[in-house]
Order: sequence, then C-alpha cells, then structure tokens
Amino acid sequence: MKFKNAALLCSAIACLATGAPKAHAKGMIIPAYIPLTDVSTWNIIATDATYLQSSANYKDYWVTVNGNNGPYTTSADWTTAATRFNPIRANGGKIFGYVHTLTTTTGSTFRTLASVKADITAWVTGYPNIDGIWIDEYYPRYEIAPATGSVATYPNGTALAPYDHGFADASNNFNGVQVDPPGGYYSQLTGWLRSTYPKLRIIGNAGGWFYSNQVNYTDIVDVTCSFEQTLAYAAAPSNTWTNLNRQNVTTTKKQLALIHTNSTDLAGAIDQAISHGYTHFYTTDRILTNNIWGGIPPYFTTECQYIAGHS
Repeated sequence: MKFKNAALLCSAIACLATGAPKAHAKGMIIPAYIPLTDVSTWNIIATDATYLQSSANYKDYWVTVNGNNGPYTTSADWTTAATRFNPIRANGGKIFGYVHTLTTTTGSTFRTLASVKADITAWVTGYPNIDGIWIDEYYPRYEIAPATGSVATYPNGTALAPYDHGFADASNNFNGVQVDPPGGYYSQLTGWLRSTYPKLRIIGNAGGWFYSNQVNYTDIVDVTCSFEQTLAYAAAPSNTWTNLNRQNVTTTKKQLALIHTNSTDLAGAIDQAISHGYTHFYTTDRILTNNIWGGIPPYFTTECQYIAGHS
C-alpha cells in the first residue's frame, strides 16, 4: 500500500524501532462504514486483522459496520455482508453493529427505546455472529437537560431520566452532584441489551467529554469513545496534546480515541493516545466532509503493524 506522505511512513517505522510507550495498548476499533461493493477494502481489513492477533501481545481488532444508519434491510445485503464480515472474524477480529439513538443529528430527542432495540435485534438476526453493538450519539445529557443551561428540564420526559434526581436542587438547578445512571435512557437500553444478548459487548460513542455531572456514564458500557476529532485539535494547544486529555481517569472501563484528518503523524497520534490513557485507538487521513468513515487511510496496514508492536 502506497503512502501519500513519506515522512509519515518514516515516522511510524522509526517509532517501531525505538519501542512502544509504557502505557498498554489494548487494540484498534475501526469504524468501517464502507459499501459492501468495496471488496478490496474489505479484503485489506480482513487480512490485516492477523497482525494484531499474531503479535506477541494479543490486541483487540474490532470493526464497527453500518448498513443504512443502522442494520441492513434486505436479505441480499445480509448475505453479502456475511461474506465481508466472516473473513475478519476468521482472522480473529470482531464485528460490531451500528445503531443511533437520536431522531436527528442536531436535536435532543431520543429515538424510542423500542426502535433502537429493534435495530439491535435486526443485527443479531441478520448476522448471528455479531460480537457487539456500537451505540452512536451516546449523549446522556438529554436525559436531564438540553445542550445548554444548568437546569434539569427532562426534555425526553422523566420516564427516560435517572431515578435519582439528587443531582438537582428543589428548583431543579444542577448542584454539582454526579448523576447516577440507573433509570435513564441509556441505562435502560444497555440493561436490556445485556440481559437479552449477554454475549454482546457495547461501545458508546460520546465523541468527546460528557457534561461535568455525567462522568459515571463511562461505566455502563464496555468502551466509551470519548474523543473523536482532528489531529490538529488533538495536538492543541501548541503541540501540548492537552485536548487529548481524558475526562474520567479513574474508571476501569476502556476508552477509545478516534483521530481523523491525519495525513502527517500516524505514530504521534497513536503514541499520544496511549500516553493519555486510551486503551483503543484509530487514526485516519480521511476528513469529515468526505464520508469520513467510508474508507481506510493509505497507511492502514502500517497502522495495524504499528499498534501490534506496542506492549
């Protein structure tokens, strides 16, 4: 596979030679919202799983797949999907099905729990070998309030809010107490998922930090994607990488960093994610305005090899 940037390749090889940082790398999580017709890309993803499985330090190789903003809808697509996914699993990878939880990407209204559960069931029925579920738009803020403000208004109703309202005072103003998730929309959803399909693992994509009183939501999924941003943003300010800091540094749960728009520093992105305490990571040169997860970077194979080389 050819590189667009020779410096990127040299940087990765140099870091492989000098050894991995002390922090432990658990593996890769790859959003692969790739057309089923793109056979060559699926073949690369399947083949490269072997690097992480055959390394001295076994690594996770989890691939999130997406039909049409959720599960596939035709029997022909499910049949084709199985031919794309099975080789990944045969080489030790895992397949996660995508579901989303908001009615619009810019709004605060949840999809009904019944509709999200139906999507999860469709993944299990359509591809019985599914290993987990990726919950997109993992935004618990909307259980208790809209995007702005410091008052609990419960925009989706109290039936989808946490049982314990101790995070607010008598006037519903937030009081600095951490929200306890049980009873809320995401607790209901993940609780149902774990009881109905106990073998499935759960990734929650928050895309960034939670609101300051909702840090506990890291703990109701198996992995939280708590960073999804550009390389330039991750490295800011002034190449200090402060923006890559994790919010919840005491949880035992795993966290994922997705760093995109990266055509210059494969090794730096991965090394910094590890040193900041993320367990899983993925970086790509693809950009937000060009179907960001609809393909893989030209350095994908080297990225797999590089992560496999970390202790």
